[in-house]
Amino acid sequence: MEWDMNRLSRYPFLAQAREYVKAQEIPLEEMLSAKNASVQNRALKRVEDAVDGAEIERDFRRTREDNITDLLSYPLSRFLVASTGDRTLAKWFSHHEGERARAFLSSEPLDIVLSMGTELGLPTVQAPAGAQTGPVKAPWEVDPRALPDRGEMEQKELWLPFTSFLPARRNISGASWNLVNLGVVNGNLRLNREQYTRLLQEKVRERVEEGLDMKVRPPKLESLDAMISRLKAKVDGRKKDYSPTEMGKLTITRLPPCMRQVLGMSQSGENLPHHGRFALVTFLHTAGMSSEEIFKVFMNAPDFKGDIVRYQIEHITGASSATSYMVPNCDTMKTGGICYNPDGLCEKEWMTNPMIYYRVKGKKMASKREDTAS
Repeated sequence: MEWDMNRLSRYPFLAQAREYVKAQEIPLEEMLSAKNASVQNRALKRVEDAVDGAEIERDFRRTREDNITDLLSYPLSRFLVASTGDRTLAKWFSHHEGERARAFLSSEPLDIVLSMGTELGLPTVQAPAGAQTGPVKAPWEVDPRALPDRGEMEQKELWLPFTSFLPARRNISGASWNLVNLGVVNGNLRLNREQYTRLLQEKVRERVEEGLDMKVRPPKLESLDAMISRLKAKVDGRKKDYSPTEMGKLTITRLPPCMRQVLGMSQSGENLPHHGRFALVTFLHTAGMSSEEIFKVFMNAPDFKGDIVRYQIEHITGASSATSYMVPNCDTMKTGGICYNPDGLCEKEWMTNPMIYYRVKGKKMASKREDTAS
């Protein structure tokens, strides 16, 4: 499918978009020259919006020049992210680009959505024999300026192989994504369009993040140095409210392997699965950390939204609800796929909860200190 310039600028990570940029044969030095200031400004804003978690801007009526500027800004923004050498920034950036793609996809004709899915490794299949078929009702955002013909937006069922669904769903939270709540027929899952575009967001995030961890030696250019310094300062500004050593009453060395892994994922800017977030909040709360201290633990998450995170923490800890949830048992952790790297202590028959591990480890450490003192 040939895409026009407007759509290429919305989805610059696709092969056609990359081919267009490559055909322009613009050297990096020229891209960073004064005549391409508009591209530089757009690239810088693109990355800064990711750091800020800014709302996605969707403008469907742009000039061709605007579209070209937007399209050229994408590879330059990637270069800027890689040049900072900050893995957390790479995750923020890839997450934001995934959200941007999903925002535009919500208003695209279905054939555009499916075409992207095919390129990104999520091709749909025909409905399995014997499956109940029919429309799948689910609301989604539609911009009437983008699609005057609302008939094109009729919701249809989409079938996706289980083997394609599972990897894409890995970082998506919520009970509605559990297999027991989805229709599975002959190894295929029945999805609505909204669910399918959410999976595409994850595939976009993965594609955007590819290569951002490569070591880059940026040329010595004053304009480039200024942009990189500005980005580093902005990233440091978001991170300054959190330090791994400021963990309140928590003793890091006593953490069970599962919590050490989940906490490390949160600190490094990875999106935690729903079970992981819930377990980490309950554990940190039970271990004596305040809600504000727990809040800071999640500040590096790519999808961090302060008001939402604070609400979830207060609900789980009982600050805004009638129930203070307990730390999930080890069996529940295993079922949720968040039992990471169990050690010898984890294998004990009586080890049924991460908090038992934490308390036993504390007693052992105290005993060792007493023996050393004597």
